[in-house]
Amino acid sequence: MPSTPLRTLTVLTFAISIGAPGISLAQQPSRSATVRRGAPGANVPMTDVSITLGRQTTTGRVDANCHVDEKATPTNTRAYFVMMYPWFGQRVSPDVPQWRVNLEIRRGTASEASDQFVFSFNDGERSGTIQTVAGSARMGSGTVRVTRHGSGARFDVEGRTKEGDTLRATIDCSTFQKSEGAGG
Repeated sequence: MPSTPLRTLTVLTFAISIGAPGISLAQQPSRSATVRRGAPGANVPMTDVSITLGRQTTTGRVDANCHVDEKATPTNTRAYFVMMYPWFGQRVSPDVPQWRVNLEIRRGTASEASDQFVFSFNDGERSGTIQTVAGSARMGSGTVRVTRHGSGARFDVEGRTKEGDTLRATIDCSTFQKSEGAGG
């Protein structure tokens, strides 16, 4: 029979292992579970952005939300192509660009993209907006070109903002992500 200290240690170890809460197999996340955007360790596609507003150019590689809304039609008000940085609910860390950019393009009748779009940019010092959507207040003027590549697209915007500045923007979404609507 083992000595008293060894017996006490064995009994104590056994008691702790029985009483300690564990994670059941049902509670463990599956290996194929999707990691939500912005979660530590999430691998997200990056978007290259270059915006020239007036004579100043702003560039960056950002974690933007680029997606296609399949529910958009040429006759409803939903945007078909959507790009936004920062994406809704994103907490932007101080070491990444602090500016904001949004591009929404309505679905066309003859092609994926129409000439109706909204583009806005703000870096805290400068801002610019172009809106060419029918039935809305016209703001500035411009064109947008969509060039698909792989699972993403490049957007080229040119025009004059409602503020009167010339604007040239290139946004290259490496891939379109599934939209994370309310509730996930």
